[in-house]
Amino acid sequence: MLTDANTFRRLAAGACLVLAPLCLLLGMVTDPTDPGPYDPLAYARNPAAVGVSATLLHYAWVLFVPGVIGLVHLVRRKGVVLANLAGALTVLGLINFSSLMISDFFDIVLFQRLPAEQAHKIMEEAAQPAMIAAWQLPGMIGSFLGLVLVAVAYARSGRAGWWFPVGVLGGIAVWIYGASSWNELLGFGGPVVLLLVFGFVGVSIIRMPDAEWSGAPAVGAPGLTGPGAGAGSR
Repeated sequence: MLTDANTFRRLAAGACLVLAPLCLLLGMVTDPTDPGPYDPLAYARNPAAVGVSATLLHYAWVLFVPGVIGLVHLVRRKGVVLANLAGALTVLGLINFSSLMISDFFDIVLFQRLPAEQAHKIMEEAAQPAMIAAWQLPGMIGSFLGLVLVAVAYARSGRAGWWFPVGVLGGIAVWIYGASSWNELLGFGGPVVLLLVFGFVGVSIIRMPDAEWSGAPAVGAPGLTGPGAGAGSR
């Protein structure tokens, strides 16, 4: 497998589309924050759980990168321009967004070593304009909007039904609302939807023939070049 470029890249892209939303779901499940009012000391009391959750969320966004590249690779007719632009936006967004998970580790130490009010003030002041404009906003917009647009391009190319972008949009919207409102049902439900839709597409890529992945014409197909290729036209 490692010596075959098409097989390895196809399997890697498909597997990442399954593993990325799975990591997102597990990252939400292991988050020690309880539903209800925001508790600034929750992370300080549960450093091990926070470390596991932050790491899973980090790798959720990292693993989406090979998956997105694989989706863009398979768009070859309709939707190529959209796929290329959305793919670039998404990859840059995912890289930025994954890096933001490191702030959870600073939360742990600050709220363990300092009074809650002082620790919270430091975290607020750390949100410098450059960090928000160049890291946070591109990360969030690029990741969320980009994933939807890549799914639209993939569906427009005929690779999947329109349930794919609808499911991606719905899963992201439900997850964001659930996470921001501390609603566990929605916070877990959104990643489950993403796991179902991305997982289905990912498995279909894993099961795809290498020839379809590479886009190479089948042996004997019209348009082949090589010795004797044009003999029948003479």
